[in-house]
Amino acid sequence: MPAPLSPADVRFDWPGLRLPAFLIVDDPAPCLNLAHYEQYFEPHVRDVPNAFTAAWADLIAEFGVRGKFSVLPVPAGIGRIDRPLPGVPEPDRREFLRIVRERVSPQMDTCIEFLTHFLAWDIQQERPLDYTEKTMGPFTNRDHLTRYFAYGLHILHALGLNPTGATSPGYACMDIESDYQAAIREAVRAVTGNSIAWYFLHVDTRSPVVLPRIMSLDAERGEACVAMISAGSDPSWNTQFGQPSELNRLITADGQSGRLVTLFQNRSVISFHTHWQSLFSEGQWTGLQDLRILLKRIREHFGARILWMKCSELARYVVAQATTRVTITPKPASVEIMLHATVACPMFTVRVAIPQPVQQILVGGVPLRALPGTRTTMEAGSWQQENGEAVWCADLTPGATSVVLEWKS
Repeated sequence: MPAPLSPADVRFDWPGLRLPAFLIVDDPAPCLNLAHYEQYFEPHVRDVPNAFTAAWADLIAEFGVRGKFSVLPVPAGIGRIDRPLPGVPEPDRREFLRIVRERVSPQMDTCIEFLTHFLAWDIQQERPLDYTEKTMGPFTNRDHLTRYFAYGLHILHALGLNPTGATSPGYACMDIESDYQAAIREAVRAVTGNSIAWYFLHVDTRSPVVLPRIMSLDAERGEACVAMISAGSDPSWNTQFGQPSELNRLITADGQSGRLVTLFQNRSVISFHTHWQSLFSEGQWTGLQDLRILLKRIREHFGARILWMKCSELARYVVAQATTRVTITPKPASVEIMLHATVACPMFTVRVAIPQPVQQILVGGVPLRALPGTRTTMEAGSWQQENGEAVWCADLTPGATSVVLEWKS
């Protein structure tokens, strides 16, 4: 019989032993290029045709990309997207929303990016204010931010876009991040009923490992707000000015270097961001074409060892990792590990140090499928033993889940 196990012998891994990956896309709005309004001191094409949005949906479907896709509720302060937009033909507005609802939302979380990404919005009078959202920190507080975010979430929710989080324009409200994250958490719960919210505010292009951060947590109720961090900056921003994308900064053609390669080698979450205007490239679609090249490199060199995830899925996973408690009961020819969880989590993957050859693992009384040899990736409902550790992958449900590891007596 092996030495007694303790909770310290149990650790949680990434789903199916695959590294989570996500792509962040900032600034989309129905048929409009935000740069035309926000960078008004530069010449920018105003109109983004729905053919471009459809091509974007084709691309993420082809490569299975997950992450987040912003939809501005009141783009540049010109009007609400759930109403006719000045300068946008009504059929085009409706078609953009249909593409996002039917083709983008299944792949990526939609979220608000504050409301306008330009001038702050008076949510009572429904008109622009005389300061920008990027500088609104001194003019707001937690209660106002909660109502501000709820205003935008209601717009997206009513349009069937199922918003799950928020993005900050630039570094807006970083100086009051405690209030900011609390407001997002409260607004998301109030509008959608989701107990786990997330947001994108931070970029870290230097650390070898970049992980989501749990910013607030009620473990007993399974409620949390998680900061999703981009580890790779926009490679195509300068395509708006006729310059090439800098794809090698993220991953070279041979897959030997680049920011994403460093993250992969250090078993980090793999994340990067871009912008709608970067992909659109003033109507040339250069950034979108270059994103295809980038995704091909990622597929070729990382393959099935990464798992594209929505931000909401990854937020749920890290909350499950942080809140699931372990108790252990030894038996004559087995050990029972109880996982006490407050949130459900698909493909929850667990390692336990146990040199004894395991014959079978049962989760909730149901035997898992034993994988032959050792595998670099796993599916839900499977297990394997490698290097003195038993590893299993199974869906986690709220409450107490019994996991029994059996061996020959």
